[in-house]
Formats: sequence, structure tokens, C-alpha cells
Amino acid sequence: MAAGDPRHLARAFRGQGVPLSGLPETLPERDILGETALHLLLAKRPPTPVMALAALAISPLMPWDTQSGRDLAEALMRGDFRGRALNANPEHMTLWEDIRSPASSLAQLRFLLERICERLEQGKALQARIPVLLGEGSPDWEAILRGVQIAQPSVSDPVRNLEGVSLWSAHESPWRSCRHLIVTDFTDGVYPTRPRANPLFLDSEIATIRASAGIALSGRAEGLAQGLSLFDQQLQAASETVTFLVPWRDLAGARLQPSAGLSLVARAIVDIEDAGDLILDISRLAPADWPVSHHHLPALPGQYDVPDALTFPERDLLALRRNDDGTTKPQSPSRLETLLVSPLAWLLEELEASDISWSPEELDVMAKGNIAHDVFEHVFPPGETIPDPETLNLAVAEAYDKALTRHAGFLRSPSWEMERKGLEREIVRAALRWREHLLALGARIIGNELWLAGEAHGINLHGKADAILELPGETLLVVDHKKSGTAGRRKRMEAGWDLQAGLYRDMIARPLRREGDGMEPLIGRKVGIAYHLMNDGGLLSSGLPLAEGSPARDMGDAVNTNAIAKLAERLAELGAGLVVMNTTADLAFFQKEAGFKPYALTDGSPLVTAFIRQVEED
Repeated sequence: MAAGDPRHLARAFRGQGVPLSGLPETLPERDILGETALHLLLAKRPPTPVMALAALAISPLMPWDTQSGRDLAEALMRGDFRGRALNANPEHMTLWEDIRSPASSLAQLRFLLERICERLEQGKALQARIPVLLGEGSPDWEAILRGVQIAQPSVSDPVRNLEGVSLWSAHESPWRSCRHLIVTDFTDGVYPTRPRANPLFLDSEIATIRASAGIALSGRAEGLAQGLSLFDQQLQAASETVTFLVPWRDLAGARLQPSAGLSLVARAIVDIEDAGDLILDISRLAPADWPVSHHHLPALPGQYDVPDALTFPERDLLALRRNDDGTTKPQSPSRLETLLVSPLAWLLEELEASDISWSPEELDVMAKGNIAHDVFEHVFPPGETIPDPETLNLAVAEAYDKALTRHAGFLRSPSWEMERKGLEREIVRAALRWREHLLALGARIIGNELWLAGEAHGINLHGKADAILELPGETLLVVDHKKSGTAGRRKRMEAGWDLQAGLYRDMIARPLRREGDGMEPLIGRKVGIAYHLMNDGGLLSSGLPLAEGSPARDMGDAVNTNAIAKLAERLAELGAGLVVMNTTADLAFFQKEAGFKPYALTDGSPLVTAFIRQVEED
């Protein structure tokens, strides 16, 4: 009995030459034409979902080859919309430009769809699946999208016989009795299936409706009773044994929990105090004691355990990324912060071997930060007077609208109205607080989102400073805006593990000049650093005594001592060709001792997590 996709089981049984009955005669087929019609219309309606474009890139209806489509889709999910994977074929590039182009009127929509369909081999069949678009003016997108019909995957009836092994689905009643029953997916939430709550009414409301109107709606209690009845029927179909297979991990390596049905099984067995005692973990048994037949795989060459470090003798690891002219690309403060936490995560970034996940757009911390930085850049321009509150409110509204276009067009859709307005209010409050900081400091903005380049710690650096202020006395303050709160950054600076802002100061102290770099007003000045925490308006500074009564909190000069020492250690290891692997103690250290969340370990590539060395803690 299987709860998941039966095709994996079918392939396994076929490989062993064992007949398997109960599978559908033919596999289900998707409605490719209907899906492509829907995705094309979504691509024409602004804002365009990135996943809709990616789905079109790999659609079998497209004229380009499979690999080009996959490369194009991966570039899209990384935020690259240029379509460089199609550069070799001008006709394909022209088609892609038509697919990407939004439509603001019905006439434009008809024109673009006709141009697209006439370039596709099944274009006439595809056009027949698109709703008729009559009239002029703006498209009624909701009505148009509702008109797209996508057929559900058709599944043929299962072919059943009494020979060999019979397969049941977890949601169906047994269609035959058996001597031995094997449940393949006895994990939480998979089998037995959980009862679903009524989407409209609470269980108490369902009981009231039943008592007052006599309408028998289904609630969680009824769903649970049906699930238990089916569970009982399936177990009673076996006359001799039932074996439950409890996978510990999914295909991505995430830990799985045993099914809640384990407690029901335990109740039927005498002298079982803990249901977990029923599970036989074969990883803790000698292979000779396994309850199933097995064979040994040939030994793999090399070391089985995670090594202390990966070694790359005679390889300049800091020169993996190169410019078109062959020169080494400089490191950025954010890349060096990744190196500080996890050399393996840094190496994967250098090799562009990062995970590309397909997921819908979301308003995460990165998106909020990009939008807020964009707004601040345009409402506090360099060299101009600080705007009054009323002018600032109007400027934020205008800049926010343009920032959404550049960074998060999906927020314009009606379904994101609450989040869109909420983020705008947050940015307005942050801008008003920043205005107060500027006035209290007597500061003049001389640079926003300014690219800096310089040398520090034996390597070349480049990065974009969020804001550079000129204070009374012609001293400079390099400010890094963070879309976060003050407490976390203050803890990190107190622990001496801050890194990023200090590297911008190093670039100004030892600049690498180029024509038109805008760094001339910065050279030779005394420079301090500060973090402006947008969520609560905190301002934490270092390296420069500010005027008495300033709203900034001076964190002293030792905010980066530990970070710089660790960075020097990491750079020395890279110089020796070593990429030191993380251990299980690193996560706790960075969170508790260094005072910050190590995103390279928690939210980075799954390869980083998979190759963390196990160490015994004190």
C-alpha cells in the first residue's frame, strides 16, 4: 500500500522482475496546451509572475531545445530576464521578447498572442485554447483568466489481477485480501491521511447547522471517523502480517516524523509503553540482522567521513571569478561575511553553484530591504537640503511606487494590498526617523548607493555604500541601512563580530581609483561608520566621536576585532588552498558568542548543511 507516487514503486518492482497489479494502464497526461495558454496570459498581465515565465521557458511547445529552455528558466529564477540562453538564434530571441512583453490593451494583447502563436508548431491549437478577446480598451484580466480551461490529468482505470504483488492507494478501500501487507509511507501527515477541516465552518457551527436545519455537513469529527474506518479496513485485509516502513528522511534530507497512526498500532500490542519502541531502526543493526534481503555496494574510493577541510593545492581560490579581461574580480563585504561564517558556502558562491529554488515571489527580508534602500536613495538625494515631513511623505509615496516596479512588481496585485500598504507605512516611519537623525547630526549627504573600491587585508574589495554623510568638521560617516531592529546589531557589535561597514571605511582609506568613480571628495578624510536600523530607528556608530546629544549610540572602536581576526584566518587558509568545513558547534557559536544569525549555515545551500562535521560538545 502506497501513499505517494506509485511510479517509483512500479519502477522498483519492474527492475526486480516482480509483476505489480493495481497500477493504471496508462500514466496521467498533463494538458500542455491549456497550461501554456494560462501562462502566456499571465505573462501579458503586469506584474508578471517569474514562475509563469520560467514555465514557458521549459514548455515542450517552445521551439528551442530542452537545455536552452532549462538554462533560460534557471536564469529567470535568479532574476536575469535578458534571455541570453537564446542569443544564438535571433528568431528565438524575438519570440522570447514577445512572450515577455506585457499588454496594456486588448488590441496589444491580440497582436502579441497572434505573433507568438504563429511562431509555434502547435500555435493554432494553442490559440484555440485562449478565450476570444473582443473589443477595445483595457483587458478584464480576471474574466480572461477564468475563461482558460485546463483539463485535469486523465487517469485510466487500474489493471488488477490476483497474480504477484497487488498495490493499493492509501485513500482507497482494499480490493482484495492478502497474507502480507506492507505500508510504504508510514510518516506523519502521509498515512493515514489526516481529516481536513471544513473550509467555511467551525465544528461547533456545523453541529448548530445540523441541529437547527437538519443539514449534515462534514466536519473534522466525521473526517476522523472515516479515516479510522478506512485504516481499520486496510489492516483487516491482511491475514498474517503487516509491515510499516518509516522513512527517516525525505529526498532532500529533511527529517521525517513517524505517523500519528503509530500510537493506534501500539494500543493493539501488549506490553508496549512507548510507541517508538515498535520501530526497528535497521541503521543500528548489523546487515545480517536486517529483516529484508540486501547486498553490499562496492566501497567508494577516498574518505567516508566529512574531512576537516577540502584541499586545492596550487590553486588561487580568491581568483576563481574573473573579469572578461582575465583579471580577478574583487570581493565584496557581503561575500567576505559569508566566508567568515562558512568557507564552503563562500566557495559555492564563487563557483556560482548556488541552489536555484522554484517558488512564488514572496515579500521576504531581502525584498523589503531592496525596496527600502531604493526609496531612501531617491528621497534623500546628495547635496540637497533635508525635506520637511510633508514633502518627505509625498516623495516616499512616489519613490515607493517606482521601487515596486524595479524590485517587486508582484506587490501591485490586489492580493498583496495589505502587505504593500504595510511596507509603505514602515518605510515612511523609517524615513521620518532618518530625517530626524540627519538634522540632529547636522549632516549633509554627499553620496547615496556609491560604489567604492579599495584594498584591505591583502585583497581587492568593492561594494556599494548606502549613504555617506559629511559631518561638521568635514569628517565622514559611512552609513549602512539595515531593514532590521537595533538589538541584534548592537549585540554583534558589542561582541566584536561586526564586519561589513568597517570594510567600506577601509576602501576609502586605501582606494583603488578609476575615472569618474566619485571618490574624490572622500579621500583624506577621517571616517567613521554607522548602522541605521530601519525597523526601530536605531543608529549605532563606531570610529568617530559624535557631537554630544547626538541620537547615535557610540559602540566604541572594537566592534570588529574578532571578525577581522577570523577573516584573516580564513584568508590565510584560502591562501594555502584550504576550504575548512563547518562543524556542528559553529551554529551555536555564531548565535550565542558572536551575536548574529549565520545565514550561510541556516538559509544557504543544502550542500553546506549536508557537509557539516559532527563534533562532540563539551
